[in-house]
Amino acid sequence: MTTSPTERNGWSGDGALTDMAASVPKAARKTSRLAGPASTAEQWPEFEAVAQPQLQGAAVRRLAGRRSNNGVGSSNSSSSANIGNNPSKRRWPRVVLIVAAALVVVALLLVAFAACSISRGESSFEGLMANAVIETGANAVSYDEGKTVYYNGHTYVLNEDMVSVLVIGIDRKESAAEDKPVQADAVIVVALDKKTGQATAISIPRDSMVEIGRYADGGYAGVETAQLCLSYGYGDGYETSCEYTTTAVSRTLYNMPINYYFTMDQAGIGPMNDAIGGVTLTPLQTIPKTQIVEGQETTLLGTDAYNYLRWRDKTVLTSSLDRQDRQIQYVKAFAKKTLGAAKSDPGLALSLYNQVSSYSITNMGMDEFSYLASVVMGGNITGLDVISLPGEMVQGEKYAEFYLDKTAVYETILDVYYTQVD
Repeated sequence: MTTSPTERNGWSGDGALTDMAASVPKAARKTSRLAGPASTAEQWPEFEAVAQPQLQGAAVRRLAGRRSNNGVGSSNSSSSANIGNNPSKRRWPRVVLIVAAALVVVALLLVAFAACSISRGESSFEGLMANAVIETGANAVSYDEGKTVYYNGHTYVLNEDMVSVLVIGIDRKESAAEDKPVQADAVIVVALDKKTGQATAISIPRDSMVEIGRYADGGYAGVETAQLCLSYGYGDGYETSCEYTTTAVSRTLYNMPINYYFTMDQAGIGPMNDAIGGVTLTPLQTIPKTQIVEGQETTLLGTDAYNYLRWRDKTVLTSSLDRQDRQIQYVKAFAKKTLGAAKSDPGLALSLYNQVSSYSITNMGMDEFSYLASVVMGGNITGLDVISLPGEMVQGEKYAEFYLDKTAVYETILDVYYTQVD
């Protein structure tokens, strides 16, 4: 036990003893020391009656203190006396209460800040679909710019509570030359219903032959049909490239508004994956020079996650589609684990956002992200539905070319963004 300065001087902390001793005349104190208690009692009966029990108690406490300092245990009564008379011991409940109160205040401020952030984010999503002009597919009819559609004998109404975020995975490497074109290797539209929290991901093959903007000498040079992945390369590799790809995807989805984009380069795969403790799945393919074996369940960590999502055999025509299947499998497993963990850790989504921020480009602010995260968490969903747009892969003059099934694409749009009302 640590003793106070007064205890080290032979005083246990009872101020009454010092005060009382000071009140006794010197002569009395001298007589007391020479003649003993009986002489003192005779001369100062009042002092003896009051002080003697306290002096005895002080002696006991001093003895207990010395025993404690010598490593010898003391009785419960002695320990209680020392604790009760130690000012530092008396102060600790107040300190704990002050700290607890401060933590409560901080927690309330954080909750208030989060609520304000979510509220601001919600306001930014109002009316996003109000001015949308949606194109119609073959055999579909609309008289109000795609808000209401008549198709195959049924009536569909656009769900204006939908929000779309384009997720782009790019093949930029830190060691690559600055002037090397960057391509969009993964293109996924996440369509979220603000009212229900339900989300559906639409994966578009990177080699899809679609209309993309062509730019030359810093200016717009028209539209050409080319692989979707090339749309990113026409930009600056950052925001402009994201905007070009977003426009191409919106055009592919019959001019459906794509409100936000979130682009991540391949260097962020490992940190994002490991931030949730890895992703467990049963590999669809064996990945060369790794421990990843088709059909053998494994937990992907670090470079294994990177290799599983990035590798492809370029000698095989459909290698990009095979890789896309692995990416879809991974996204579903990642979403399931993240959504499950977020139920007990509401801050996980924000932590992931911060984790990949240094590897990403987005036009989505913290307010918007906080709002969307709150919508998803409030929707009580446990997984993410992922749809891959169908079509046919053929060998082009030089590179693989994927031709989308336009009827299937339009019907996917109706299933995800519209509500059948008859």
